[in-house]
Amino acid sequence: MAFAGPPRSFGRRLRDLCWPLVLALILVAANQFSYALDPKDGPFILYADLFAALVFGLWLLSVLLERRWGEIVRPPAAIWALLVVAVLSALGATSLKSAAVEIVQIVLYFVAVYALFADVLRGQHRLVAAAKAVAIATTVAVFAALWQYCTVDDPMLVRGTFGNRNVYGAFLVMVLPLLYGMAIWTQDTLHRAWFLLIIGVGVLTMLAGVQLWCLTLVLLVLSALKGLRALGYYLLATAVFVALVISALPMNRAAVFSEVVDPIERGEVHKTVSMPGEEPPPLIKKRWLEWQPAMSMISDNFLLGVGTGGFQKHIGEGQYYGMLPNAKKTEPDTNNLYLVVGGSMGFLGLVALMAWLGHFWRRAEDNWRNAGDHWSMGVCWGLLGSVYGIILVNIVSSLFVRGSSLVWALIFAMIASVHLHGFAGGRPPEAAADQPDESPGED
Repeated sequence: MAFAGPPRSFGRRLRDLCWPLVLALILVAANQFSYALDPKDGPFILYADLFAALVFGLWLLSVLLERRWGEIVRPPAAIWALLVVAVLSALGATSLKSAAVEIVQIVLYFVAVYALFADVLRGQHRLVAAAKAVAIATTVAVFAALWQYCTVDDPMLVRGTFGNRNVYGAFLVMVLPLLYGMAIWTQDTLHRAWFLLIIGVGVLTMLAGVQLWCLTLVLLVLSALKGLRALGYYLLATAVFVALVISALPMNRAAVFSEVVDPIERGEVHKTVSMPGEEPPPLIKKRWLEWQPAMSMISDNFLLGVGTGGFQKHIGEGQYYGMLPNAKKTEPDTNNLYLVVGGSMGFLGLVALMAWLGHFWRRAEDNWRNAGDHWSMGVCWGLLGSVYGIILVNIVSSLFVRGSSLVWALIFAMIASVHLHGFAGGRPPEAAADQPDESPGED
């Protein structure tokens, strides 16, 4: 016991260091800059993931030195169930490397980094600061996309700090509702203008049309829940944007309307049977056709799927694809996450995923009861919108990719922190002095 003091003191210093490091991690999380061990087959190691592992290691050391293991926010049972299913499914995978990469990503993002965020981000000061750090990171991403929007003609190249427009669009569906929730509740005019500017630029540069309509629906729901005034302003802004798209923005018009309603594959089409000089027959876009073989994977391998990480390796096989035409390569990151998990990890994996999402949906809907002022209410409202966005956008894309999974873990960790600790505590004296008293669990 004579040596208990110094290690705990050092652990406390490490814990204090983790707070600015976590903010830095949030600032660099929204990108897909990575190092490829193999240019074609990977694995691709995100630089932000390496930083996340470093911060987690320092935090874990502080926890062990301070003997705070009992205080740590543990992931819900559903994510442990998903991990168990992933390991069992991996036993039947054709590529153990792909299975191992996916399992490691689940552990890193939704166990390790989740616990780090949920422990460090306690109290209103830190939760709001984390939300503003997300806003800064999103500002960089959307203005990078705005530069691309103004300098390129191909909508595929408008992707911000991400690898393609679909990941960029899915990321915005997840984070813009958080900023919108703070914008409609804050009484600070400058912050509201900043958040609304990010949303406006993000919507302008989101050229993955299906994702944009997902965002439109989420913001509509948040506006309706807020009240008639917010709903009226939102509908007016939407009408102005639609009129602008129709009249003056041809690239947006093609992405938001034409591509969404057109089910036919356009551009260069391969592997079709036609006579010389004849046009190939019209083909349904492969992103939608792939739903059929994905469901075949689930039906043929009901409990555990074809193997963790094996969806892409099996999707083109004849036993699943059947006679469907393999016309061209699918645009990246347009797969339905639920079908990917169901196909690779089976019905058990899909149930675990849905239970995990449902857990945080319920928590997010309850959290507003912990709010005591406009900032805390805005964060709660925005986190609920982010959950709606995550659940919805994963139907047409996947957020379980490098560059968005860290932010996904952050959002769920913030929800857990509010649910368990409320907004009380963790604020500097000068911030606490001008805020009303609040207690966790009170209206």
